[in-house]
Amino acid sequence: MSPETEEDTNLRGLIESSPDSIVIANPETGEIVEVSQAAETFFGYTQEELYSMDVLALHPADERDRYEDLFKTHFERNPAVISQFDDGSPVFAVTADGDRIPVEINAWAMEDVNHDQPLFQGVFRNISERLRRQRELQRQNEQLDEFASVISHDLRNPLNVAQGRTALLDREYESEHIESLRTALSRMEEIVEDTLALARNGQRVGEMEPVNLVSAIGKCWETVDTSATTLEIEDDLRIRADPDRIQHVCENLLRNAVEHGGDDVTVRIGQADEQTLYFEDDGPGIPEDERDAVFEPGYSSTGGGTGFGLAIVQRIAEAHGWGVTLTNSESGGARFEFTDVEIQR
Repeated sequence: MSPETEEDTNLRGLIESSPDSIVIANPETGEIVEVSQAAETFFGYTQEELYSMDVLALHPADERDRYEDLFKTHFERNPAVISQFDDGSPVFAVTADGDRIPVEINAWAMEDVNHDQPLFQGVFRNISERLRRQRELQRQNEQLDEFASVISHDLRNPLNVAQGRTALLDREYESEHIESLRTALSRMEEIVEDTLALARNGQRVGEMEPVNLVSAIGKCWETVDTSATTLEIEDDLRIRADPDRIQHVCENLLRNAVEHGGDDVTVRIGQADEQTLYFEDDGPGIPEDERDAVFEPGYSSTGGGTGFGLAIVQRIAEAHGWGVTLTNSESGGARFEFTDVEIQR
């Protein structure tokens, strides 16, 4: 074995003092050779106790063979993020007190001059809260499914009957009230459609694929009354997303820009940084004290529309794992920024 260099000593010092729960083990023997102080707190063992343990002892005793196979597989894939088995069941760590903690392990092979083969380094993170949020999201999605079913069947059917009866009345009678009735029913249909979209867009996105934003906006241009609106967009800007959902986002943001900025509004779409897209206009903007409220279902500062458009935009963004914020553009208009987007060039 080669003697340990000053660089190796410094690296070990950084690992030991790291705020992350780091465990380094020999993949052949399972022997733990290095741990961070945070790992001692995480597992409830002293550093000396951890050094005397096999790395598999940090996982459920009745599933050691299963964990051994899992780690060997991921060691070959290097690097890897391990949080579940192929069947979807979570990976657990076991503390000195016997507590089972669902974990995510960011793992990779690292060279070490004092060993003949690469070592297995894992950073352990407690994902109990993440799993709780996932369960809560699943519960909410089940409620949204039920809600969408009510909207589809219990409201759409009588609405269709009312629209049909209105058409018959229009043929048989001349009345100044029929046009108002038709308008009211169309308004109800719009609310039903947007409410249904809001419910369904709270679920997971569909198949992800590269989406060209120029093409997506082009399709929206045919369905949104853009009038004299000017569009400026970066060419060949592509993102990884659900194409149907992205078209819905673009439609709602275009419609919002026209409704608030007027017929001659200019809309700009581009890339702010490596993972951030922006969608902005040169309209009057949205007051700072209203920016959180615009994402609430039913909110409309103009009194027009259903007030669901931007709520749907936020739901779709969250379903993709993106963040969305509202600020002012340089011209004073509204600027929507989408963060954590996988942008492809």
